[in-house]
Amino acid sequence: MTDKKALVDKLISLSKTSEDLYRSFYDEYLIGKNERNLEPYTLVWYDADMNDTNDTQQIQYELHRLINFIKIFNDPDKCQTYIEEIKTEKIIIIMSNNHDHQLLRHFHDQIRVIAIYIYSRDNYKASGSDKQFPKVKAVVTDSTELIKTIETDQRKRAKLEDSIGTIGSFFNPNERSTKNLANENGDFIWFQLFIETLLRMSNTALHSSRKEFIELVRQQYHDDVAKLRIVDELQSTYQTDQAVWWYTRDSFLYVILNKALRQQDFVLLFTLRFFLHDLFQTLREQKRFNGIVVNLYRGQVLDIDELNDIINNQGKFFSMNSLLSTSRNRSIAHLFAESAIDPDNHRHRAVLFELEADTNRVDTKPFADVTDISYFRDGEDEVLFMAGSIFRIIDVQKGSEDDPVWTVKLVLCGEEDNQLNEVFTTLKAKLDDETDMSSVGKVLDDMGKRKEASRAYDLGNEHMRSESNGRFGNSTVSSYTKGEYYPTIIEELQKGVVRLTETNGDRNDLAFYYQIIGGSYKELQQYDRALENYSKALNVHRDLHSENHLKVAIDHECIGQTYEKQENYQLAILSWKECLRIRQQLLPQMHPTIADTFFNIGDVYNDVDDLDSALEMYEQALQIQLISLPSNHPSIATTYQRIGDIYEQMKEFHLALKNYTIAFNILQASRPLNHPSLVNAQEDIDNMKKALITCSDK
Repeated sequence: MTDKKALVDKLISLSKTSEDLYRSFYDEYLIGKNERNLEPYTLVWYDADMNDTNDTQQIQYELHRLINFIKIFNDPDKCQTYIEEIKTEKIIIIMSNNHDHQLLRHFHDQIRVIAIYIYSRDNYKASGSDKQFPKVKAVVTDSTELIKTIETDQRKRAKLEDSIGTIGSFFNPNERSTKNLANENGDFIWFQLFIETLLRMSNTALHSSRKEFIELVRQQYHDDVAKLRIVDELQSTYQTDQAVWWYTRDSFLYVILNKALRQQDFVLLFTLRFFLHDLFQTLREQKRFNGIVVNLYRGQVLDIDELNDIINNQGKFFSMNSLLSTSRNRSIAHLFAESAIDPDNHRHRAVLFELEADTNRVDTKPFADVTDISYFRDGEDEVLFMAGSIFRIIDVQKGSEDDPVWTVKLVLCGEEDNQLNEVFTTLKAKLDDETDMSSVGKVLDDMGKRKEASRAYDLGNEHMRSESNGRFGNSTVSSYTKGEYYPTIIEELQKGVVRLTETNGDRNDLAFYYQIIGGSYKELQQYDRALENYSKALNVHRDLHSENHLKVAIDHECIGQTYEKQENYQLAILSWKECLRIRQQLLPQMHPTIADTFFNIGDVYNDVDDLDSALEMYEQALQIQLISLPSNHPSIATTYQRIGDIYEQMKEFHLALKNYTIAFNILQASRPLNHPSLVNAQEDIDNMKKALITCSDK
């Protein structure tokens, strides 16, 4: 294996790019302080006559103490554009020109805007028209009153932020219909897999994480002296067994982590990998309970839509996006739920969760009594659950006039209760016992998160370069064009084949070399030589593992792809079907790799104009993808596009339009409007509309 590793390292060095990739990522994400808000709230101050007087600077200073991220505008168009582009933060607006009702209307209608404060220096008072704008919380003429009002409201909002937004994905372990499982189970298992990858990080991969995070928050809080002191403390005193102490402390670490978990900010989460890993380990080590079953309580506020989701999903499961703090004391939890309600917000409901947890279960995320290791050791009997904990909804009881608090009864569950447990277990088995940033990149790639995956790979490349004193990432052949270094790869691997053959070396390594040689010849469009080496790899794997093995399936896949390149479609279909047979025998029924195989067979049938067979393959692929992939995964959109293309060829323009439209909607959720894939999808839709008009005119 040492021989194989040395050879792979040499080949990697041929294709790695310079550390400029990493620096561009770091500059874009970690150091872009003015464009990146790590906290939940953004304060936007619009004043057409903004000046830089001492009074204005003092107001900004006081506001900055309340809300870290502040953007100031005197141009209404730039202000509107900025607000419209915010996708995750809650926006609070100060508007100094309260007479501009058209602009006020525009601000008020933005979904991310939650509060507007009119700061009037001309003693303007609220008029009747202001009642049209319930998001306007106050009209003030004095800066002290402005700051005091925002401070009071922000304290309430912070309490709600700590309460709302814990619910993650719902899923049904028994229902197998695509309608009920789409956009639920896939999101659940892939986020769980992503977190699992972070929790398995090697010490080497974790080593740089705290440094990266500290650099990030130093830039974020560069003008906040109080927070910078905490950053210094984190840098100089943090120990792995203090993770819970830091989490329960009233600081940016708690706020940033929970925002990242709730919004599934993958880049921020892998920057925080050291903290997630330490929290997990601490909770696992501290899990000590006297009884088998423990009853716990959590009081919080839910949006009415979120509460309705719980009501409509009784008997089903859901995961908690963030860490979950609970109490052994029901009265304390009940009081918190009551006190967190804002009487002016009619969309919020007070909820008391009653949780039952079996302390002997080993397939759950860890949870522990953290009273003695919390920052606040005030006897609250706090039990903390790790992010991603799974619960089943047993019962929901509506509050009464005497007690308006709703009661939701939950039971802690684990991975074995999930209908897709077999798929999840198979995906987890592919992870190394110790992962690194390349592992994170691979999972994100499989999730369809291409941009985030690229950032993870870049960070991993920089780690590799640093650990090897620059041996990686500064290749003298980094300027090679595509394919220019394949002859070198083939030459090195052929030497490895000779060496392994002469010494009767590891046969798995021999098959690996044949596969890479075959892939290199395929890239060079020397398909006969590619097939020759893929066939050799297939024979070695058959000798080692018999006919039914996943490595044999991969060999058939590579051979099928090469036959496609040669336009030898019948042999391609035979190879792909053998690949499918093996995977269906060895993998769970809903495994995404089986969906990929159906899809690829559909492509071959499409190439030979066997439209019925192609449609059948695409539909089988789609059925699995809707269950086992994250919602809005680009592969799902691609499959809808293929189905639309088949219907278009069949002149079934209504069905083609339907599938093209679904594909467009999926892509629109994750791509900018000018992205080529969205442009192409829109063209497909427009063409179908024209075709339908043409048909109706005949």
